Amino acid sequence: MEYIPRILSGLINKAMNISLIAVGRMSNCPEAYLVQKYKERFDKLSPLIGMKPLKIIEIDERKFRTPSVQARKIREKVEAEACVFLFGETGKSLSSKEFSKFLSKQRDLGVRQQTFIIGGTFGLCPSLEKDTDGILSLGKMVWPHFLARVLVVEQMYRAASLITGGAYHKE
Repeated sequence: MEYIPRILSGLINKAMNISLIAVGRMSNCPEAYLVQKYKERFDKLSPLIGMKPLKIIEIDERKFRTPSVQARKIREKVEAEACVFLFGETGKSLSSKEFSKFLSKQRDLGVRQQTFIIGGTFGLCPSLEKDTDGILSLGKMVWPHFLARVLVVEQMYRAASLITGGAYHKE
């Protein structure tokens, strides 16, 4: 039975890292509770789908007030060789199943570090777009940045559930 933990350890070491860089610090707000809830659910499924637990990195909006300064801080947090996608209103809108397939494809292509970025109150600096691999949208509506974070983390959990064949996603 000792070989099973070694096999799982080998799979986890080759698993895709996923990071979410978000402008704004959440504290004791309802959105923080929801982000934590969906993150925990994703993290439980992540080893089963060849991914590591979600890493959430916050950029303090109060310290770095302008989008250009926030962009510099975001760039400092993006790991080398990362595949980076922004969430913005001009991006491509995906269904939950399409997002699930996107994550699976990234993993299957051997992407070691997948990073997503969500802006703050004033959005993201346009200069970040040239440094990324693409832009995704949460639809045509504009969402408050804390709610956008809830939506993104929930969709990551939903994608993991779809990949494992779980019952969370209903049609």
